[in-house]
Amino acid sequence: MRRTSIIVAICLTAHAASADLVRERWGEKRTPCTHPNTLKIVHGKAGARLVFDLSALPKDTKVHHASLYCFTDRDRQPNNPVRILFGDKLLKLEAPWYRSFDATEAVQSWAGNPARNSGLLVEQFEGFSADKTYLEVLYEGRAGKVPEQVRGVRAVHHDGQTFVIWGEVSAFRPKPEETIWVTKFYERGDTLAKGPGDGAYGMPNHPAITLKTLRGIQGLGSKRISRGVKLYRVREIPPITYRVYRHTEKITAANIHQAERLAEVAPLSGLDTVVYKTHFRGEYTNQSEELSSPIPTYCVDKGKHLTPGEGLYVHTAKDDGKSYYAVTTALAGTEDLSHISDANSLARPVAEKVGSPLPVLQWVQQDNYHKDPPEYWYRYWAAPPYCNAPSRSLRVGVAVSDKFKEPGPLVIGTISGTFNVRGSIRLPRTNQVEIQIQRQLAWLPALFYNEGMGTLRAMTKCKVDYFSERYMLFMIDWIRGKHKIDPRRITGGLLHFGLRHPEIFTRMQMGTYTAGYDLRWAPGGPSMPRVIGPRGMKTVRGEDAWKMYSVAEYVNAHPDRDIPFLACISATGKDGGHTSEFGWQDDPRGWRGLLRARQPFVASWSDGPPGEMMRGLNQMRWGVTLPAFSNCSLDNNPGNGEESDGDYYGCINGWLLWGNKDSVDERDRWEMTVYVIPSCPENSCTVDITPRRCQQFKPKPGDKFKWTNTAIKDNKELQSGTVTADRWGLVTMKGVTVRKGLSRVRLAAAP
Repeated sequence: MRRTSIIVAICLTAHAASADLVRERWGEKRTPCTHPNTLKIVHGKAGARLVFDLSALPKDTKVHHASLYCFTDRDRQPNNPVRILFGDKLLKLEAPWYRSFDATEAVQSWAGNPARNSGLLVEQFEGFSADKTYLEVLYEGRAGKVPEQVRGVRAVHHDGQTFVIWGEVSAFRPKPEETIWVTKFYERGDTLAKGPGDGAYGMPNHPAITLKTLRGIQGLGSKRISRGVKLYRVREIPPITYRVYRHTEKITAANIHQAERLAEVAPLSGLDTVVYKTHFRGEYTNQSEELSSPIPTYCVDKGKHLTPGEGLYVHTAKDDGKSYYAVTTALAGTEDLSHISDANSLARPVAEKVGSPLPVLQWVQQDNYHKDPPEYWYRYWAAPPYCNAPSRSLRVGVAVSDKFKEPGPLVIGTISGTFNVRGSIRLPRTNQVEIQIQRQLAWLPALFYNEGMGTLRAMTKCKVDYFSERYMLFMIDWIRGKHKIDPRRITGGLLHFGLRHPEIFTRMQMGTYTAGYDLRWAPGGPSMPRVIGPRGMKTVRGEDAWKMYSVAEYVNAHPDRDIPFLACISATGKDGGHTSEFGWQDDPRGWRGLLRARQPFVASWSDGPPGEMMRGLNQMRWGVTLPAFSNCSLDNNPGNGEESDGDYYGCINGWLLWGNKDSVDERDRWEMTVYVIPSCPENSCTVDITPRRCQQFKPKPGDKFKWTNTAIKDNKELQSGTVTADRWGLVTMKGVTVRKGLSRVRLAAAP
């Protein structure tokens, strides 16, 4: 890729200064700035020059800090390190958000002596959008027109997190009469109250505004388009952001420049702005927003909600102690730091303690179809190591009945979007707990992604870390801590995550909608280069990151590892429905990989698997050893991934079952009853059988075993042979004859 050389030149002129502390922004005319139209792009032999006219900055002013904010085309994370030089010094990215560069030394040098200005050389920057660049300078000078400050700053700490709350500026506060109160959340239609009070399910009435009010504050209108809803601007709104500071001392105008700047927060951060209802017809066409939909405020603890017009930022404590917080307002980059009072700065510190943050209950709602069980909707504010950013708000939905009998089953699913999200838990049943966990990336399995995603850190210099996997494990542990779950009855469709956690899932079923067996070949899946990095990127465990998002690559890289039993259903087939939309070619690739790795699964396409076999699976005793079938003579051929190749419909391992109520799993012996289901069109087959998910039967490479296959009805030995455990300790009996009558397969250590 061609390297772009850019020199950023700063023009300074003399100006009288005062003792006020102020932060201002310089940039291009289309960028909201204190000093707009002060960026000129000049092209010359040395490349493009970005020239900021800082004549408004006093010559001898004291500069406390300067940040150069840069952007990329479509906000893509660069592959290689960005190199911006001040002289021979490389500007460093600013933690923890890594979206700006520390230009303090350069601006301090030039403020004292403009003749020293030799510019900033942008030596390397992939996808750089030069005209979006802006510079913010914190200095002692004369505060001009400054924005309205926030008010009512307060903080609540529990479970290792501090919830910082403030009253927004007037432009983003709804009128008092626009507040509504929800006494009962109900998917068919929420019940409103006249004001505060006791609501349904032991929760207080919840304050909210309507979607109509929200769109008015946002200055937006909406209309139908052929598929979806188009939002358009009907009114300009002020370019306001809020900045959150933390210090061990009370934050004042004299020391705020020494405080830790935690985050920059957009308006309306105290509202759950995506829970409104969208009406549609057919395949999600003719969509329109229900403008009366309640937009509730967040809760910072059970039943402790914000009021409309309050903002929120959640900080995860890194150490024990007492902290002060302050919140300021920035208008187009102009931030007033000289008017700090008890209105926007804590008068007393909040005691913080490192702990394990927990999901916070937001509301309880009734399902569209069932009064029982109720649905509990939570928010979890994730931070490292469960997320790559300091504060990420994620949704968690739980359905559980008062009639639930412990220990009982747990169903685990994910929320991948925001469309009518309050209907994400579908038809919950009273005999189970169901949890729906929002994915960190909508179409990416719960495993890993580049730690620099969303920043200007170089992909190739960052780690590919297991943020999503740790987050999912934490959520599962959390729900199992709240309810006593039968570990043998945990199910879900989290394919790539579940493969790695047979200690959680004994059985998984996926593919009724679609399943991504190999995301490198799934056109409807995520962009691998954008979320992981270029080919060859390694995970923190040393694995090839691209290959580890392939079922076949994973199970064959670790054939000795057990996985859950997989029911892989592609009911819509090769050329219809969502399977073809998201790519059929990865389905047969995944199944062939499972066969090579001798893992337990059944697959079907263009139709459901045999009903008799599925009913048999539902009656299985899980959590014990089971056989992995491979190379069955009854298997159909899914082909090579082309729609025209292989059998149009069929199944793999679809005619076989086993009876594990009488299985034997001992140190030197393994036994299993196997059979072809009565509805099979053939009376028998041959198949390879590998013991899996063994608790005691753990052969070492090179161990020898004798195997027999005996008809149970007449106790007649049908086959026998010897087999040696391979280098992974796996023992495979090849070409075993399995009939409609029950057969007993035995493995015993050879004498």
